[in-house]
Amino acid sequence: MADAAALLTQAQTQLAHALQALRGEAAQLREQHTAITQQGRKMYRTADELAVQRTFAEQLNTPAVGRLRQQEAELRSKMAAIDAETSATAEALKRLEQLIRQIEMSSTSLSGTTSIGQQNDPWALALRGQIVQGREDERLRLAREVHDGPAQVLANVLMGLEHAMNLQQSNPAQLEPFLNELRSAARQGLHEVRGFIADLRPGALDQGFPTALADYVQKYQQTTKVKVTIDLLHWPTRLPAEAEIVLYRVTQEALQNIHKHARNANVLIRSVLQGNLLIVTIRDDGPGFDPREVVRRSGKESWGLTSMRERVALLGGDFAIASRPGAGTEVTIRISI
Repeated sequence: MADAAALLTQAQTQLAHALQALRGEAAQLREQHTAITQQGRKMYRTADELAVQRTFAEQLNTPAVGRLRQQEAELRSKMAAIDAETSATAEALKRLEQLIRQIEMSSTSLSGTTSIGQQNDPWALALRGQIVQGREDERLRLAREVHDGPAQVLANVLMGLEHAMNLQQSNPAQLEPFLNELRSAARQGLHEVRGFIADLRPGALDQGFPTALADYVQKYQQTTKVKVTIDLLHWPTRLPAEAEIVLYRVTQEALQNIHKHARNANVLIRSVLQGNLLIVTIRDDGPGFDPREVVRRSGKESWGLTSMRERVALLGGDFAIASRPGAGTEVTIRISI
């Protein structure tokens, strides 16, 4: 029995030393990954600005077109190298952190230290933690979408009913036509709520992102004046389910923003596969805007843009938006597959 206890103590000591060394390596790799990511983001911002400048130069046919094209090509070549290094360090860090978690859970099993009422299996505890976090993330997403959808419908109906009560006393003759308008608005709101419910998990996603996107765009064009062209070049046979869901939601949000702010615009949704890097762009030729001016006025990025950025970040991807008054808007998503 004493030998068994000594072996257990020795195993715990070895695990503790291994954990300490791995945590140190993970910290160094995390710093390296952060530095590379920041460098890449600076390059992407510069590239976005160059793209806007180049577009203006092409439209005005200025002599600077050639120089801007060359600068953009050179920068994008450097960005490809940074993307590859970023993907490599992210994957290495992910595997290292998984190994650390596994050793931590094994150490817990060896020590047998659990609190009263806790489940003894550390693997089950880790899984439960992931499920709880996933639920919280999903609740946050639903809160955002309910705020922008059904909550707005109910608010409009409530204001309409209050106005109808005022008309009943001040101008009864206008009450009936106003109630007819309110009924039409409520029906439209109900239609949007049903669409919201259906969009919680589009059935077409089971057939892949291209099919789901085509189905959504078809319905989208029926209710808007926005013309959408889909050009998915060299699309992978199938992406992980979480990646397809994120791409679908981000594209959906981008199209809704275009409908709100760039009516009658033409939209091109395009994808390019560069090695293990998938690049999806949603570009419109609408009025465009100055993102920095929006942040300056409101003090923060819009909820929709923040939501898109956070979704892509959950995949370890990169989200960028380039826009300028009179030059349209382009949303770019880059994820490693």
